[in-house]
Amino acid sequence: MKAFAAAFIIALVGILLVGLQQYRVIALRGEVAVETKARADAMAANVESQATITTLRAEAARNAAYQNDLSNRLKASEQKALKARKDFEDLKRKSPAVRKWADQPLPDGLRGKPASTGKDNNGKARTP
Repeated sequence: MKAFAAAFIIALVGILLVGLQQYRVIALRGEVAVETKARADAMAANVESQATITTLRAEAARNAAYQNDLSNRLKASEQKALKARKDFEDLKRKSPAVRKWADQPLPDGLRGKPASTGKDNNGKARTP
């Protein structure tokens, strides 16, 4: 009976050890599943981040090209404005119509003299 009891205890300890090992295997499989899911989630997030980075880089390149285009347009507009000012100044100096207009005397009221109305101060017409 001692041999039977010893065999029973050894079998019980063996079953207990196998049960503990099985529990560890199940726990490790659970951890592996969690880690695998976390890895898959991280990979998906990485792919999404890479897509976002690519989109942002393309947007930055478009913005840089747009800024460069605006800068070129601004320079061209400034050059056109400068040429227009220069042409206007030349026209003011060289145009016969403008020179004729500029040679006319200013009216009395603009020269600091009282404007002549054709009447003297008493309301009677002036005689020349």
